[in-house]
Amino acid sequence: MTSIAIGPEGNLFAADFYNHRVQKFSPDGTFLTDFGSKGAGASQFEHALAVAVADDGSVLVADLGNHRIQKWRLAEP
Repeated sequence: MTSIAIGPEGNLFAADFYNHRVQKFSPDGTFLTDFGSKGAGASQFEHALAVAVADDGSVLVADLGNHRIQKWRLAEP
């Protein structure tokens, strides 16, 4: 992991650099989901370097190898 962020609901998001994804955990540490895969398309990363979560729950991920930042709004369960 290279970066973590806490969302407005208290969930933790972790940039998983070597696995090209972001992982989401509940406030008590329970794994909830992950998103992303290796590549250059939408929702793909070439090393997710950093993650941030906005007040509205939007997730921003710095994608080192693709030289971009991707933004999404995750659906709530």
